[in-house]
Amino acid sequence: MEEIQNVISEIQAKIVKMQSALRTVKSENDELTNEVQLLNTKLSQREQEFADLNDKYDELKHQNEASELLNTQHKKDNEIQIDALVREIDDCIGRLKA
Repeated sequence: MEEIQNVISEIQAKIVKMQSALRTVKSENDELTNEVQLLNTKLSQREQEFADLNDKYDELKHQNEASELLNTQHKKDNEIQIDALVREIDDCIGRLKA
C-alpha cells in the first residue's frame, strides 16, 4: 500500500511539474504572440511608409519629366528665336553692304 502511495505521490509531483512547465510555456507563448502582433503592426507601418514614399517618388518623377519636357520646349523656342535673330542680323548686314 505504501508503495502505491509513493507511486501516486511521484505522479502528483510530475503533474505539478508539468502544470508549472505548461504555465511557463503558455506565458512565453503569450509574450511571443504579443511580440508578433507588435512586429506585424510595425511591418504594416513600414509597408505604408514604403507605399507613401513610392507614391511620392512617382509624383516627383512625373514632375521631373514634365519639367524636362518644358525645358526642352523652351530650348527649342530659344533656338528658333536665335535663328530668327541671326537671319535678321544677316539681312541687316546685307542691307548695310548694299
